[in-house]
Amino acid sequence: MLDMATGLPVCEPLTGHEYFVRDLATAVLEGRPVAVTAGEDGTARVWDLGAGEQIGQMLELYRGPVNAVVTTVLNGRPVVVTASDDGTARLWDLATCEQIGDHLVRSYSDVWAVATAVLGGRPIAVTSEDEGPLQVIDLAACRPLGELTGHDGLVRGVATTVLDGRPIAVTGGADDTMRVWDLATCEQLYSRPTTEPFSVSAGLVDGRPVAVTRAPSVYADGPRYDISSQVLRVWDLSGREPAGQVVDGPWFSEAQALTPRGRLLVSSCAGLAVLTHH
Repeated sequence: MLDMATGLPVCEPLTGHEYFVRDLATAVLEGRPVAVTAGEDGTARVWDLGAGEQIGQMLELYRGPVNAVVTTVLNGRPVVVTASDDGTARLWDLATCEQIGDHLVRSYSDVWAVATAVLGGRPIAVTSEDEGPLQVIDLAACRPLGELTGHDGLVRGVATTVLDGRPIAVTGGADDTMRVWDLATCEQLYSRPTTEPFSVSAGLVDGRPVAVTRAPSVYADGPRYDISSQVLRVWDLSGREPAGQVVDGPWFSEAQALTPRGRLLVSSCAGLAVLTHH
């Protein structure tokens, strides 16, 4: 854990997962900042960031990793949504680490990604699987609200933000497209061609909604994908066009996120970089 102002560590590394951490989300629990991590060891773990220690654990699947984790608020209490290789998406009470209700998704294929939003005053989740459309789920009722149908193949990246006052989802699929969806109607607003994104982030930069896709570089005279060199592309969601890109070299990025202040955080084998848009 780093101090963003100085770039220096503020505590010892958070240790406990047996294998790689695939995803991370933050929340506030009883007035203290916490993190939730998704591990290849089949667990999601809760960490007190002030104390630098683990305070809870959810999920022990034995059948594969937890691919994604996201936090939101349901009925005034912080909750966690996990997406896993066991074909489920699940809802958890962050304070007790106990599952709420039945599985949000029960599938025969891996659930790869999850994002949350607020629709009509109620929290929802958007999930993607190996096969089939993306699911839009009412978290309070633990039931589906609709499907996002259009991608041809696996969708690894899902993010949400607000466009013209309405909640939207941004997705990146193996069909080499980025797609933008109206979550109220579950209709596709538009799509744009892009190399198959590994991940998608969304948020506001200077008050404008943007998305960031992370994808491998493509060379005309060689292999289709060069995984050792990746492209972070910033999309202006209002103008529906690319707004800039960063070509990442051999120390390719492992993850990226947009901060509330509109900065792009990029983690890689070489460390953590903070980028601003010009």
